[in-house]
Amino acid sequence: MRRAIMIIVIVALAVCLLGVAIDLRSFLQAWLVATLTWGMLPLGAVAVLLIHGLTGGAWGNESRYLWQALASTTHLFLLAMLVPLLGMSWLMPWTAPVETLPEVVRHKLLYLNMPFFVIRNLLYALIWGGLAWWLCQPRQHRRAHAPGAILWVLAFTFFGFDWFMSLEPKFYSDVFGLELMTLAVSSAMALGLLLCAPMLRPAIRSDIANLWLGMLLGWAFMAFSQLIIIWSGNMPHEIGWYLQRTSGSWRPIGRLAFALFLFVPFLMLLSSSLKRRASWLQVTAAICLVGHVLHMQWMLWPAFSKWPANQAWLGPAALIAVGGLGYLWLSRALSTNLNRNLSENLTGRAIEQGGRHG
Repeated sequence: MRRAIMIIVIVALAVCLLGVAIDLRSFLQAWLVATLTWGMLPLGAVAVLLIHGLTGGAWGNESRYLWQALASTTHLFLLAMLVPLLGMSWLMPWTAPVETLPEVVRHKLLYLNMPFFVIRNLLYALIWGGLAWWLCQPRQHRRAHAPGAILWVLAFTFFGFDWFMSLEPKFYSDVFGLELMTLAVSSAMALGLLLCAPMLRPAIRSDIANLWLGMLLGWAFMAFSQLIIIWSGNMPHEIGWYLQRTSGSWRPIGRLAFALFLFVPFLMLLSSSLKRRASWLQVTAAICLVGHVLHMQWMLWPAFSKWPANQAWLGPAALIAVGGLGYLWLSRALSTNLNRNLSENLTGRAIEQGGRHG
């Protein structure tokens, strides 16, 4: 299985290299969309570890090895983001000559300029890479989780401004960062349940499913709050963001993404007894992850005004390449963490039995 995935990834990377030679701009767009799509998952896992560090609970103690394995792929995400960072002049419309930019965009150039943009992204990398490394250590100081969570939220907020909103620099929303945060955590929890639900006790599965459902509802609240505020305010630049995503083929794609990411999982997680079943949760999680992928395409692709024919094969190739690399990294980390977790549990039981006999 692992060897077959490696072959598929190598083929997908070769297709991406072909895209570099044929159409660099299209390749950069496809690579950015793929990296942001899969990059939400490790960033969400970092947040799950921080949440458990702040609140505690058996659900996190027993599933910690899973979230640590997923969080360890943060470093792969940061490496993949170097490609669009180096090619930002082909991606970001605000890098065009100042005299060609709309007035509303010119007012944002104090923030949207290349040197400051690069500095901010290096800071995000330091924060997220440092948090992922620290949270994957066997022991952490509990008091450090609160400032860690604050740094994660701030970095995620400005990262959303930089790599999502600035693709369409006329658009602005205060809620956008919060929507992305809940999206990332919801998707990470879905992936965790898809991979490891059978390895968890029914009570733990139920606890994680309840947290997951609450996060999905939090995403729905943020997404609808943003829509209602912008639509009722009748702000032309902000409404344009939605108009692009509710025209043509993006309208049915958006509706399908909403149904798969939120509506169907919400209905499937209403039953307390079904939330304890591993197979039921895995099916629910798989549906949610398909919705996540579709939703990310719906959010990002309309930002690019032109849709070259090359995207028909470059887009899927980039998704497969980045996602396959992430899966290979994750599977190896998960196997290592499982063996370590099993060894620690056996050692703990032996010590406990020895103490009883003593």
